[in-house]
Amino acid sequence: MQRFDLHLSEIAGWRALLTEAQLVAAEYLPEAVEEYLVCLLYRAVGQPGDPDTYSLNFLESFLKQGPDTYRDPCMVGDQCLLFAGLFPEHAIGKGIPITFFVQVGQNAYGEYGARAEDPVYRELSAKFVTVMDVLHTLRELSNGSPCIDGMNAYQLWHDTGSQHAWQVLRRLTPALPARDANTVRH
Repeated sequence: MQRFDLHLSEIAGWRALLTEAQLVAAEYLPEAVEEYLVCLLYRAVGQPGDPDTYSLNFLESFLKQGPDTYRDPCMVGDQCLLFAGLFPEHAIGKGIPITFFVQVGQNAYGEYGARAEDPVYRELSAKFVTVMDVLHTLRELSNGSPCIDGMNAYQLWHDTGSQHAWQVLRRLTPALPARDANTVRH
């Protein structure tokens, strides 16, 4: 009797959603990063249970104990990527800048990549903002509206160079914000 893996359709669904989000965002992920992200989304969101409850529990623990208490930098990077990209409203609701999760996640993936000598994690560190932008676009396609407000969009664009945040700002106002106040001349 032949056995079928029923999870393949869910993984294919995540891959299709990510492909669409990359096309809309005009941000393209390296193949290894995309494959890692598909698996991460399947593990984090595609499993039974409420991903919001899980992510909030991690956030509470993370804020109380700090990132240095976690022994697995890969897990810290994954969770920071999920907060920054897929669930930014949790960070915003707690008054934590999304850029905090970007910085911690980049550092965690970079540390793990150096320790494990795995180029995928080094790429995740280097492309963290691009991956976050694709996840923001994914959320926007799903909800029909941005998952970040104007203030958070400005901070993300200013601090990380997020292209999605820039697009959110452009939709909110025709004015172009200045990146550095020291370059403005009167």
